[in-house]
Amino acid sequence: MIASSIILAALAIPAALASPSLRLRQVPGCNSGTPGEFNSAPNITFNALETSQVASGDDGIPLVAATISNAGDETLYVLATEASAGSGSGTVTDFSLESGVLAPIVPDEFSGSLNVQSGGILEFASGNVGQEVSAEYCGFANTDPSGGSIPQPLLALDGDTSDFALCESNDLNVVVFEATADNSGAYDFSTCVSVDILIFEY
Repeated sequence: MIASSIILAALAIPAALASPSLRLRQVPGCNSGTPGEFNSAPNITFNALETSQVASGDDGIPLVAATISNAGDETLYVLATEASAGSGSGTVTDFSLESGVLAPIVPDEFSGSLNVQSGGILEFASGNVGQEVSAEYCGFANTDPSGGSIPQPLLALDGDTSDFALCESNDLNVVVFEATADNSGAYDFSTCVSVDILIFEY
């Protein structure tokens, strides 16, 4: 009887130890409880930093929401480099993150992030938005006690911080999630460079 109790206890220990990590692996995207994760920040800007330059101490290049369509009551934007989009009235530099919804800050208008599929460009809409606004973004603060290589928080899409790229799309350098050559001509895959999206709060 003692032997059977020991065997049962021995079998229960690995199951008890394994189940929390298995459960954590099954939680998709943001809201995973990962240390440093956050899904709200009222006033932020973004820079893109080439993944190969992470250890350089560079802050990367500024990103903006660049207007690509202004038809009727809805304005559509893509996340692009400020250098390619310019800094005129068709760009928005400031963003907010609220409960996973990432939005350019457009005065007196509703705005939000649009659903992004694998291989898609990060897009936003403002005004009378006729599309579903997605809540799939979060940030991850650097929790490394030694500081690590990037002090700024990183933007994540569905919990993924490492699959962003800058790609040429007509005259813009746009941010793409999980860039692919199979993109129906939305961008030139041969120009894509892997980047981290740095969050700057103010």
